[in-house]
Amino acid sequence: MQHKKQNILLIKHGAFGDLIQSDGIFRTIKNIYPKANLVLLTSSSYKDLMLLSPYIDKIIVDDRFKYWNLRKIFQLIREIVSLHFSHVFDLQNSQRTYLYKILINTPTWITTKRKDHPISGLQGLVDMLNDYGIPSSKILDPNITWMANDISLLLKKRRILGEFIVLIPGSSKKHTEKRWPYYKELADKLLKEDFNVVSIFGPDELDLENTLPGYNFNNLDLMDVAGIIKKSIFVIGNDSGLSHIASCLRKPGIALFGPTTSGKKSELSRKPFQILESGSLKYLTVNKVWKSINKLI
Repeated sequence: MQHKKQNILLIKHGAFGDLIQSDGIFRTIKNIYPKANLVLLTSSSYKDLMLLSPYIDKIIVDDRFKYWNLRKIFQLIREIVSLHFSHVFDLQNSQRTYLYKILINTPTWITTKRKDHPISGLQGLVDMLNDYGIPSSKILDPNITWMANDISLLLKKRRILGEFIVLIPGSSKKHTEKRWPYYKELADKLLKEDFNVVSIFGPDELDLENTLPGYNFNNLDLMDVAGIIKKSIFVIGNDSGLSHIASCLRKPGIALFGPTTSGKKSELSRKPFQILESGSLKYLTVNKVWKSINKLI
């Protein structure tokens, strides 16, 4: 008689940086349960990306409909229940997932009980898994090379030859205060020093595209962005999801932080990728950033 494979549910809706930082968690759980199906409950915007992960076997989409949309919520609950999960690792730990816990009868539900961790959300998950007996040696060591496309043809079409430095000047429109205001001046300085400069813009940052010299890319998918960052020799970015790609790919680089977020809580610093913090981004000069680049490059 053939036994069905064990199903394990991982819950992580986002945000993007938090999701890819969880790569070490996914890998650790897959190594402990190598014969199990790991099913990720996440937002539809990350479905195609996370299907590329070597540790995820299936995606369940949860776009977190309003609570009054009972039909959608109970459709989701039925789908989850139908897979008879032996374990649920709640890596989101939100009020919504607490509701799911009440509605789903699963033998083992691992959660942080939604308490804020004094260091970071990721460290809170490490402690949660340690309490359950899962070692943390690889949890803080994400490796997302699996998401990086081969962008050789893309670079060839743009005639980008040789080594280049990547700038990530944007952030979401909701958090424009996270944008360092001197990327143009930095790009000019890099070009004068004979570096190729490649700037990457998302849909919220197209207003910045015409302000920067060098090679500009906009609206690339995340896999191409990862491919460009992987190919680069250095990355300078803001407190943004794309900077998390550089950090998780272990690229040399710097994320520039103002007072809105704690660099420590972001968990962006992974050698050789580092954080440069300032009480005000407008007082973080090009010369200060340039000195940090020279130390690291």
